[in-house]
Amino acid sequence: MLKESLNDTLAAAKYCVEYRKTREEWQENSGGCLSYPAAILLLSIIDAIGSYFKGDNTFKIKIDEKIESINSKGGWQHFKILNSKYFNQELSQEFIKKLYKSFRSFLVHNSVIGKYSVIVMNNQAFKNGTKDQAFLTINHISGEVVYIISLYELYELCYSAVQEFLKDADKVVPKSRQGKSFH
Repeated sequence: MLKESLNDTLAAAKYCVEYRKTREEWQENSGGCLSYPAAILLLSIIDAIGSYFKGDNTFKIKIDEKIESINSKGGWQHFKILNSKYFNQELSQEFIKKLYKSFRSFLVHNSVIGKYSVIVMNNQAFKNGTKDQAFLTINHISGEVVYIISLYELYELCYSAVQEFLKDADKVVPKSRQGKSFH
């Protein structure tokens, strides 16, 4: 079921990222993609993969030059998976917490993103954006750090992560807290 659900979620996210709003349908919001549902779906993939390592002290992740595990303190913990072999990111703990709070939590629970948070279709809108860079930060608004998610690049990152995770799923899932309760 997990293999199917992750692939289904990827397919739905791809549809949302590739969809283009037309002027006839969307009036002033034309030209973009279905950014909010795409972000919800992609962030849920990150959350889901991370959840299978919660409490596994043998699974180590480097964050801010420290070696850590995914523990049960705080919902953002699953997002530590971004710095693992599955997503190959080198994000700070501050950035990971901001992604969880301002994007995943606000978006899922309140249908908005947090202050100083931006979702873009792709990172080409930013001079410092490079190919395959899903997460960007800029100092822009009154000296505040602005956090940016680039959906096309995030989709590609999640696609690769799901493929890698599925190679390990048959070993990882049965040992996980969730896997032990699946019968």
